[in-house]
Amino acid sequence: MNLPNNAKKSTQAVARLIETSGGPIDYLRIAKLVYLADRESIFARGVPIVGGHYYSMRLGPTIGEVMTFVNTGRAPHWKETIKPRIGNKVGLRGKPQYNALSESELAILDSVVNYHSTRTTEELVEWCHVNCPEFQQVDQGRKPIEIEAILKSFKKSAKQIQKFIQGVEEITEMDKLLA
Repeated sequence: MNLPNNAKKSTQAVARLIETSGGPIDYLRIAKLVYLADRESIFARGVPIVGGHYYSMRLGPTIGEVMTFVNTGRAPHWKETIKPRIGNKVGLRGKPQYNALSESELAILDSVVNYHSTRTTEELVEWCHVNCPEFQQVDQGRKPIEIEAILKSFKKSAKQIQKFIQGVEEITEMDKLLA
């Protein structure tokens, strides 16, 4: 099962990661940090921050939609908030808005940055390989990471996983009705 990506939250989450990290950061680092923040949010709150299609890739887990946004800038308010990638670095245009993110989401994003602040990007990649049991080594391309695998990595029971999936399906259906 995949969760729908919230493009507006993706823009704001990436901006928060850049800001909390102290300025332009490597796009690979963004990919890892936003994945880890979503993973932590799923564990702590039962819902992701940005959602989307999770993948194992050669350099670790990532969220497909976020990588597309980093590479294309095609997300709500992205071009007004985040500078185009220069080499491997992504930076901010100015002071970002965080009106789509809750206080608990901002706290998770900040804590993920703080927890990994002493690691280089390469060390962060290695940390993900070792500490994200849902990640599968991939030599080329990508392999989907199902939300169930993330929940299992946190030792959630089959009943808890089913309840989570049911809740996500209800939220997704409600979003469709309200759109």
